[in-house]
Amino acid sequence: MLHLDKTKVDFLVTSSMIPEVETFIREGQPKIAGIAQKLAQQKIGRVYFVGCGSSKAVGAAAKYLIGKYSTLVSNVYTGWEFVDHTPRALDSSTAVVVISHSGTTEEVVQSLRKANQAGAVTISVVNKKEGNPLGEEAQFVIDYNAHAMWECHLLALYFLSLQWIREVEPSQEVEQILADIPKLPGVLAGHIDSFEEKALKLAESVSSWKGFYTVAAGPLVSLAYKEGVITNMEFMWGHGAVIESGEFRHGPLEIVEPGVPFVFLVGTDASRHITERALRFVKKYKGEHIVFDYQELSGGLHPDLAPMVMFVPLEWFSYYFAVARDHNPDDRRYYGVVEY
Repeated sequence: MLHLDKTKVDFLVTSSMIPEVETFIREGQPKIAGIAQKLAQQKIGRVYFVGCGSSKAVGAAAKYLIGKYSTLVSNVYTGWEFVDHTPRALDSSTAVVVISHSGTTEEVVQSLRKANQAGAVTISVVNKKEGNPLGEEAQFVIDYNAHAMWECHLLALYFLSLQWIREVEPSQEVEQILADIPKLPGVLAGHIDSFEEKALKLAESVSSWKGFYTVAAGPLVSLAYKEGVITNMEFMWGHGAVIESGEFRHGPLEIVEPGVPFVFLVGTDASRHITERALRFVKKYKGEHIVFDYQELSGGLHPDLAPMVMFVPLEWFSYYFAVARDHNPDDRRYYGVVEY
């Protein structure tokens, strides 16, 4: 197993996440509530989320919330999809939310400019407000000034979606989610402190895996994509794919046999039963598997906060999965190294 100084690995979750999340909850929520209020006042009824990689994944999380708790229309696009196949409905009655940590992702910048040209209300989610196109060219800017990109991206889009829904279609369920968000830092801190040793043992037990299929449903699909595809491939150099639990029966079940690896993300939302069904099938036919269960990890928080809470245990596992296979998660062969 590779021996690394964890403090020098860039992607690793650290305790610095907690003050960053606390600050963004305290300072970001009121600002975002003001943006949501303006969307409601302008009678915006449609929103497109545009991002790449994990930024697209958080867009999918926002679409999930909007679809579940409102009659607002939403969709999520990868950057080039939005540029090359721009929605015909894009106009002044539409909001476009562009997401990029650096604010310079080529196709996301082009998407923002297309949206501005069409007269849409544009909102950027970006680390810094200055020195990048997303921070300087969007009508509204949500800047989080933090290293904890996944958590802050999710918080930005959760606040925007839920506050907007609160303005136009208020519900007790939305209020419950918003009320639980300030409790998030304490739960994350607990996982940062307690899950590392468990993650190490899990990773050592599957160090022979070349990758894995990640299975999830409902609010956890966004995190499954971030961890099972982006982190697994880019940081761990593992083979990966994401399977939505409801689709497991329709094709994926045929690959189940001894030696085929799966990681299950099991939520406590209404779709829990279908993920458990897929898990039972894999167990019955001797597929290899690891389970991350929100029931054990939630700290009592709302089921739809699962992608924020379970991120830390999965990141610990990702780090040690790489290290157990003698790979430094910061190494790159291609990304940022050669021309693409």
